Amino acid sequence: MKKTRRTTRVGENVRDALVQVLRTDVKDFDFGWSSISEVEVSPDLHYARVYITGLNEDDTRKVVEELRRVAGQARHALGKRIHLRVTPELDFRYDETAMRALRIETLLREVIPPRTDEEIAAQEAEAAAAGERDSSDDDA
Repeated sequence: MKKTRRTTRVGENVRDALVQVLRTDVKDFDFGWSSISEVEVSPDLHYARVYITGLNEDDTRKVVEELRRVAGQARHALGKRIHLRVTPELDFRYDETAMRALRIETLLREVIPPRTDEEIAAQEAEAAAAGERDSSDDDA
């Protein structure tokens, strides 16, 4: 979805209101350790993608499925909290950003060998020596 200043601002308002709706208005729902990471709103404000993230991938995916089940109830309660001409249709999705970042970090650790304490100390000493040389050049 195209991001503009207006859709970004509306998305933030929808996210804040949706958090309150899920905490208080939606019955028989346990959000657990999940959270709403982002809400993307379409330019016509009729659709909103709600990205959910959490500590445990399996639990978070279950929360997303549960949110899809109660989406109508959440949309109805959201309409009472936000003042838009049309309450956006909610599309709940699992946010894979954190998992992708973790996978990239894991791959990088496999490719780049970890540095030893001696290598780190040598690099720090080298940097300190270079800093001393730069400051002595300024004095001259």
